[in-house]
Amino acid sequence: MNICFQKNGFREIIYNAIQHKIFYTGIPIQISVYNDKIYVWNDGELPKNITKENLFKKHASKPSNPKIAQTFFKAGFVEAWGRGFEKIKEECERNNTPIPEVMENTGGVMIKCYPSKKYMELFKKLNENNVQINVHKNVQINQNKKLTKVENKILQIIIENPNITQVNIAKEIDTTTKTVQRAIAKLKNNEIIKRVGSNKKGYWEIK
Repeated sequence: MNICFQKNGFREIIYNAIQHKIFYTGIPIQISVYNDKIYVWNDGELPKNITKENLFKKHASKPSNPKIAQTFFKAGFVEAWGRGFEKIKEECERNNTPIPEVMENTGGVMIKCYPSKKYMELFKKLNENNVQINVHKNVQINQNKKLTKVENKILQIIIENPNITQVNIAKEIDTTTKTVQRAIAKLKNNEIIKRVGSNKKGYWEIK
């Protein structure tokens, strides 16, 4: 679902990910879309001279792919190297949207993008009936089964996004894939969820 994150700011995040992507690993840029947030994960780490605090300020840029960065600059996609996150901050302030959160997660850099308050109010209004069904289903399960906090988090994520993978669930709740696998195995054994189709193309179903 489109999160209505302002297009100019989100575009800068994607451009930045491409310019700093480590291509030889073969690991793709990963984007996870939820009703109330978007995650963008890229393999690698922040430069030693860049911290989460000064990332959104003017700073020198050392892109992992200078030729791509130069091409983007000549094509007019970016104004100048090192200005990307500064522009993202400006777009957020202009559209009254929270500034994205930057995290170093599972060997890469993850950007968590938030929607504006106005968008969330509209989204909740348009999806009120669907939200009520999800909440009722979750409460019903909690009453009948004693679940851990991790299992409850996983269950809510699956309700919101039945197509999500175990790897992305682990990123969402900031834990290991093995922890997610154990929790999902328990949810399956308790006949709370089941997997329909293959691991890659299937989906989760609440039983």
